[in-house]
Amino acid sequence: MSSQDINDPLLDHSYDGIQEYDNPLPGWWVMIFWVSIIFAIPYTIYVHFMEGNTIQAQYEKDMADNTLNLNLEADAATILAMSNDPDKLALVAGSFGTLCAACHKPDGSGQMGLGPNLTDKHWKNAKKLTDIFDVISNGVPTTAMAAQRGLDKDQRVLMAAYVVSLSRELKEGLPPEGEEILSWPSETE
Repeated sequence: MSSQDINDPLLDHSYDGIQEYDNPLPGWWVMIFWVSIIFAIPYTIYVHFMEGNTIQAQYEKDMADNTLNLNLEADAATILAMSNDPDKLALVAGSFGTLCAACHKPDGSGQMGLGPNLTDKHWKNAKKLTDIFDVISNGVPTTAMAAQRGLDKDQRVLMAAYVVSLSRELKEGLPPEGEEILSWPSETE
């Protein structure tokens, strides 16, 4: 007698001279299999044909939650005012770390060959405060600075304000590049 139980019958067929025993699956496995099939039917109906919480619906909810709805204007007065509001700047500090720190470093001191130092008073692509908003919104052609299309207008205004706030405390980093602007001229000049 072999190690296989006599009660397990051999199947009627043979593949390449090999016969298989008719071993049933464990009962708990079969039960999980059927429960998952029974669960899948109403779940599929709910998600695909009714008001289910789809990935698209969750994405739209997350985007709505992420929108600030402050209705900020992209003018010099607003950018300057927001640069003095630590609560508003905290809203975009994480975005700066995610989107900008790779080229400008987390402290804004710049990365050689990628992004200039944002903590000094020298600016390559900005002559007035609204130019910072424009650079964030449109990027700078032929450089690594890409347009930040993932940010809504309020977030871009706050990001410009965050960059202005970085320029108030010089960090040791890349040497100055561009024109020195000691104080920002008003938009009316």
